[in-house]
Amino acid sequence: MKNIIPTICGGCHNNCGMLVHVEDDQIVFIEGNPEHPFNRGALCPKGLSMGQLVDSPDRIKRPRKRVGERGEGQWQEISWDEALDFMTDKLTEIKEKYGPETLLFSTGAPMMNSVRNAYKEFYAQYGTPNMWAINHLCFVPRVAALLPTYGFRDDDDYDSTNLIIVWGANPFGSLRPGSYMAYNNNTGYLSPIIDAKERGAKLVVIDPVCTETASKADTWIPIRPGTDGALALAMLNVIIGENMYDADFVGNWTEGFEKLKEHVCRFTPEWASEITDIPAGQIRELAIKYAATKPALIHEGNAFAYHTNVVQAVRAIGCLKAITGNLDIPGGNVCFPNVVGYPVPVEQGTPTGIKTTVNPSAPHLASADYPLLPAGAPAGIDAILTEKPYQPRALMIYHSNPLLSNANYNRLKEALNKLDFIVSFDIFMTRTVEEAADLVLPDTCFLENYDYRTYPSAEGTVIALRQPVVSPRHEAKSFYEVEQELAKRMGFVDKYPWHTVEDFFAYALEPSKLDLETLKNKPICIVGEHEYRKYEKGKLRPDGKPGFNTPSGKVELYSSVYEKLGYEPLPTYHEPAESLSKNREHESPHPLTGVNRRSVNYVHFKYRNLPYLREIEPEPYVRLHTSDAKARFLHDGDWVQVISPLGHIKMKLGVTERVKPGIALIDGGWGNSWDFDAANYNVMVDDVKRDPISQTSAISSFQCEVKKI
Repeated sequence: MKNIIPTICGGCHNNCGMLVHVEDDQIVFIEGNPEHPFNRGALCPKGLSMGQLVDSPDRIKRPRKRVGERGEGQWQEISWDEALDFMTDKLTEIKEKYGPETLLFSTGAPMMNSVRNAYKEFYAQYGTPNMWAINHLCFVPRVAALLPTYGFRDDDDYDSTNLIIVWGANPFGSLRPGSYMAYNNNTGYLSPIIDAKERGAKLVVIDPVCTETASKADTWIPIRPGTDGALALAMLNVIIGENMYDADFVGNWTEGFEKLKEHVCRFTPEWASEITDIPAGQIRELAIKYAATKPALIHEGNAFAYHTNVVQAVRAIGCLKAITGNLDIPGGNVCFPNVVGYPVPVEQGTPTGIKTTVNPSAPHLASADYPLLPAGAPAGIDAILTEKPYQPRALMIYHSNPLLSNANYNRLKEALNKLDFIVSFDIFMTRTVEEAADLVLPDTCFLENYDYRTYPSAEGTVIALRQPVVSPRHEAKSFYEVEQELAKRMGFVDKYPWHTVEDFFAYALEPSKLDLETLKNKPICIVGEHEYRKYEKGKLRPDGKPGFNTPSGKVELYSSVYEKLGYEPLPTYHEPAESLSKNREHESPHPLTGVNRRSVNYVHFKYRNLPYLREIEPEPYVRLHTSDAKARFLHDGDWVQVISPLGHIKMKLGVTERVKPGIALIDGGWGNSWDFDAANYNVMVDDVKRDPISQTSAISSFQCEVKKI
């Protein structure tokens, strides 16, 4: 029997609508869904390849228990009952002997809502606060900067803008123009930016690499990696010094402007030029263009979260958006309705997942050192290795591969080997499963289970259904079923707010008054509505008063939150932890700056074992400017070693003019046993030197060298 089933992709964060053609429980064809507001029928290679995910020969078929030493690759297949009983016994023993807080959780990037929501209630009922403990931070350090400043994570209103500054992002290389936005367009993906350019809006890209987006820009500004905060401060200096700020907005809706004005006096374009490698005249021109163009927006991206000075840099950019009056106006940086980073609730959730019915009493292991952002791998590793503030004992991993997604592979592996018990829920035997797990349980893939996704939009919040198109392969089980079975064995299932997938949807989407049956009948719904200048109408604060969701009720240019926590309350600049500027007068054994590259064909460390995608991009590359390759007697296509003070990896060399001299643009995400295990980027990256507020490592500003093998 042939069916065409609408669902949403799980290949990356975009969650595009797709139509899956199925015959006799087999996927025969996948195409984009023209009715879905995010992609309007477009579909990238990842989405088109997802049929190969379902029936991949690499899938874990049934539960496996380690029988040899960790990393030896000796496994025994066992039944689900045996696996869940074994896991229950271990977790019960650890809880009774050491306390519930010694259980840590690692979850992957929330490419699907199920990743945000799975096992959250389990951890809360178990009693551990460490629901995000061995995780790469992704965009979250930016949120730690923006929420204390003006209370929300903004998105981009391309449809009405006259100037787009893409800063530390590459939308044309990720097919993702905003955070989770569904834009009002007819062709999908990046047409909002293209449409804006066609009606006359200017596009400026700030990036050390001439990315796919930079190649479409009116102006490309090649900045030295990790120095973005200096550029932002110099722009503040010019805009305030030239009286080009929005005096009405500043006077009525900001706090601390006079302190900011005095603070930025010393951050001149000439000062920033020496740091950023951008001419002072160009810095001044950019600042004036941004302030003079109404409206304008800045799309600051996740590349900021690859530097040890991320939080203060993003704080400075938040101040730029505010003093120019570009917050929550048509064509500016807007607060669209959604739960993830926005104050308008459409699901029973928080930015990290569904609300739990209990709050564990124990403090997060990093809450004292990183009160704004305790969740993150470096602090979790610290706790395991130092046994402070207490010794973690167990780790549950869902949809995550920490050994490939976190900096400092060897330090993390040392920490994982100190734990008493590690269980992973996954589809494949990842590097982390092979090297560290004691038990692995086969998860369903996104084409075999129910889920949903919310997308903010100018029309309201779009809620789309993900539904199974084929039956689960082998003995894979969804988290809905496994979590309930675990909760039963642990003795607290009766305390759950949900017990079936139908219950879960009703619970999670209660604010939207939607449930699973409604979404089955109408897989794409719009709830709520969008309006601009919500700060004037009391739509940003929980108390309903005008203003912003900050302690003062205003945009805090001088942050009371930061001051209270002992952080610098005004945005300032610190050199990246591994900055080569400190060694410019001396010979360095690692004279290049390593910068991470993400491929549009893969997402993070996933899918390099799918034949269709591997044919498109079969090998990991490091890319050097022509002058740097020539100085090292290297040629395009050579196999080389990329070497840092911590380690080295093997890659193929690409020689290009699109990389700023002095930079090694290095493909990340490789390192599983089915791809180039000698190309694990994180072998080279330190996690000890980090952002003091967010724990962020120098993922795109570390020292390295490239040599021929």
